[in-house]
Amino acid sequence: MDDHSLQEKMPPEIVSICAMNAVLHTDGVSEMAPLPAMASLGKDKDGAKGVRISESKKGLEIDVYLNVAFGTKIPDTAWNIQENVKHRVEDFTNRKVSQVNIHIMGVSPKDAKGNEQDR
Repeated sequence: MDDHSLQEKMPPEIVSICAMNAVLHTDGVSEMAPLPAMASLGKDKDGAKGVRISESKKGLEIDVYLNVAFGTKIPDTAWNIQENVKHRVEDFTNRKVSQVNIHIMGVSPKDAKGNEQDR
């Protein structure tokens, strides 16, 4: 069995869970957010909350929906998310990721000590 046939058999739910784990392990991310109604139309239930994966001729296109912690530098966090998701998914699937689109849906407050609230 070659690598290409293994890639075709990997369920998209597994790829979305890999992407979700990469997002959640990025500093500044508070939690995943649910997909907006328009983003989930006509889609089966994804394997991971806040992740939508589609394919194009250029590679996988990944949309992530999340909340950040208050005080987070959003441009830096978004860049880190894009890098983490791209590298982890490409390493896991051996497929090219052409886009990682970040959708920040909200900001989560910190507690009185300045720490993030529980995820």
